Amino acid sequence: MTPGPDTDDLAGIYPELGRSETLQSILQTAVHQAGHGLDVLPERAPGWWRSGARVDSDRRTTSVLLGIAERAFIVNFWERGVMMAKGTTTSLDAVVSAIGAWQSGATLARLKPACPFVDYSPLAEAHERGDAVEAQWASYRHTTARHVDHELIEAAYTQPQLRALFPFHSHRTLNFSRCTGFPHTHDIPVITPANGSYRVTWWHTRSPHGPADIGEADTPDDAVALVVAHLPHNCGPAAAGTAEDLDKTDNR
Repeated sequence: MTPGPDTDDLAGIYPELGRSETLQSILQTAVHQAGHGLDVLPERAPGWWRSGARVDSDRRTTSVLLGIAERAFIVNFWERGVMMAKGTTTSLDAVVSAIGAWQSGATLARLKPACPFVDYSPLAEAHERGDAVEAQWASYRHTTARHVDHELIEAAYTQPQLRALFPFHSHRTLNFSRCTGFPHTHDIPVITPANGSYRVTWWHTRSPHGPADIGEADTPDDAVALVVAHLPHNCGPAAAGTAEDLDKTDNR
């Protein structure tokens, strides 16, 4: 994250801040005046101490950043590691209403009418319904994006063990996660198309020297077979939530 905006610039765009207030402080006051018993926290990145804030609960987070070129409250709505919705508005009151609705458990369908500046995707709706894995696979199978190797996607999709996991791309590398939220799990091999073949490796986090090679395959089917052969024990369907959530469950 880049450094936050200059103090003088913010004061000119956001009169509410004056010379010494922070987004956290003005949001906290506004949230309490609206009758919401919520605590507003500062943005985690030190450079954004004045222009960023968030509201956290066990499952949900609303984060707010100030635009630096023109007046804009940039709002992201998270649930269990997934950015479910986002929006930009010039109204502090609209931000407060959105925070109150989201943190109180509003569905996407209820959030939109109450806060028209908010938008969300079909994938977010799938996360809400509980079928994000199927929706993500469908998205990759039907996309025309050049970075997606469609033969590789189809080869992976034919394997029930992989089809039950959450697929995602990092650059051109196909990854599989045991959870649907971010951060994802990194204990499943990844596949990288390279010069007509397929390199299968562990994530770099499994090795201090970078990605640890498992093998190279000439075809998508052979690459997928290598992944299946190295799946963790009891690798079940992807669960809603984050890698941290899974760690808590696995350690019980």
